[in-house]
Amino acid sequence: MRHEETSSDSATARVAYPRSSHGRQQMRRVLASAIVIGLLIIGATTALAGSAKERLDNDLISFTESAAGGTNGPGGGGISGVACTSSATTQPTSFAGNALLDCDSVGPHNETTIAVNPTNAANIVAASHTYLYNLDKQSAIALLRIFTEAYVSKDGGQSWTNVHPPHGSYRFLTDPALAFDGDGHLYWSNVASHDSVAGAFSDVSVIVERSDDGGITWNDPVTVAKGNGTISNGGSNVLFNDKDWIAVDRGTSRYRGSVYVTWARQQYRKDVQTESPIFFVRSRDGGATWTSGAEISGSSRLCSGQGVAGPTTRCDQNDAGFSSPIVAPDGTIYVAFLNHQAQGTSLRDQVLLVRSRDGGDTWSDPQPILGLIHDGAGDYPTNWRGDATLTGCQFRIFAAGNLAMSTATANAGQLYYVYAENLDPAATARTNIMVTTSVDGGATWSTPALVKSSRSDQIFPWAAVGADGKVRIGYVDRARTAPAGQSCAYGYTLATANDPGASSFATKRVDTGTSVASEARWFTNFPVTGNFNTRFIGDYTNIAIGPDGSVWTSWTDMRDTVDVFGRAGHTEHAAAARG
Repeated sequence: MRHEETSSDSATARVAYPRSSHGRQQMRRVLASAIVIGLLIIGATTALAGSAKERLDNDLISFTESAAGGTNGPGGGGISGVACTSSATTQPTSFAGNALLDCDSVGPHNETTIAVNPTNAANIVAASHTYLYNLDKQSAIALLRIFTEAYVSKDGGQSWTNVHPPHGSYRFLTDPALAFDGDGHLYWSNVASHDSVAGAFSDVSVIVERSDDGGITWNDPVTVAKGNGTISNGGSNVLFNDKDWIAVDRGTSRYRGSVYVTWARQQYRKDVQTESPIFFVRSRDGGATWTSGAEISGSSRLCSGQGVAGPTTRCDQNDAGFSSPIVAPDGTIYVAFLNHQAQGTSLRDQVLLVRSRDGGDTWSDPQPILGLIHDGAGDYPTNWRGDATLTGCQFRIFAAGNLAMSTATANAGQLYYVYAENLDPAATARTNIMVTTSVDGGATWSTPALVKSSRSDQIFPWAAVGADGKVRIGYVDRARTAPAGQSCAYGYTLATANDPGASSFATKRVDTGTSVASEARWFTNFPVTGNFNTRFIGDYTNIAIGPDGSVWTSWTDMRDTVDVFGRAGHTEHAAAARG
């Protein structure tokens, strides 16, 4: 689970921050008197002025912002509908060669996803978190809403329209995931919740929206998994849904057009997480109706080391899980996910795989993709919140990547799983991207191989396979020169396999400007750390391959600066590039 505590961003700003599961020595126990529970994102406001509190209690249908100076200036727009359009001619010159996707808000944008229309390579759609602040005259920052917005291109990435879908009555959204079907219909899943005045998140659910015009307009969301209760209230049966992902059958099977969503269904009793199995739903009518949620993470002796009470072989201790569904051309569904295993006083993750050959009616027992990854307590340096991070940085990290499959003739059905591994697990990180492959439907997996050996950290990988059968992997790369006096800088790199077997890779830098995370405007705690290192840039990045073979990458970019209420720093933008 993720929980959040209130901390100072600056002398004139108070916001709440997310908590990662990587402080695992706490064994997922929550002290309700000291915290409020949140999503994977920055959470609700505290100490709001009366006027801000009143706005928090009402549905927000439009917004404006004003800021005292700043390189981006004020922004504005509607929660539902087109907000603005960014293009190569309007974006800052510092983004030349890349696409600055967002233009609607002076606040941060992070945790990106991207998809390309299989019927139109010029139609690319990305999405991210968007943080909506009330910037008031007293120079206090009150966070009113976190939602997810889309960035839509119909001209091959030359311009991007910022679109705010309706999202229904939900006020806080996270974990955006996009998937086109084979006919160009676009589906978007999110974790979504309501809020209380005290700042806790309630009824944390999974929703899906659909667009039939390439991302410009969207239908009202359908709640496919309903959450229940608020963790910090000490409820005896709280359901908290987390870390969704979405996939669509675009093959030739009888299940073509089916939409599948997976997530971690976390249960809490008296503020303690008791289980977090992976759940699954499907729709066969274009997202209009959905099945009831079904537990698919199964049982196996592989899960006998979870270190908790309950059935010793039930694979139900997956926390966020980072489930990754894909669909083969024959309709087989594969889902990879992380599962906790006790290692002394901490937990590390193994990666498991389940499959369904009948459209999700029945599922195999879990099989291993990877043994234990070095991602437990003591394997990484930690930030001021106790989350795993990288040396010189503060932003939280995860080992998870994703599952990908080739549909090319040369290696049809070959599976790839990518992840991050700390090669020198200790207080000093050396995190590199790894890949393992399977040529027998996931029954066996190759010895993991390095994508590129480096002394510079690599994190947040994402893989996709093109029509040539070669896997591409995008990742955050610290092989960049930081400005003088800065300890944490990064860029984005794309690796392309030299052969279908992914035995070696060629890499290229796709960002055109270095991100500076140690001089951030958002998500810092100078009184504790003595610096302005951000502790959140999202939990993943994304890449996608178009029908013309184009490779699109997206990431949280921190090259640009803003000045909000007298303090300047590097902001967070949603960025994209054609690799």
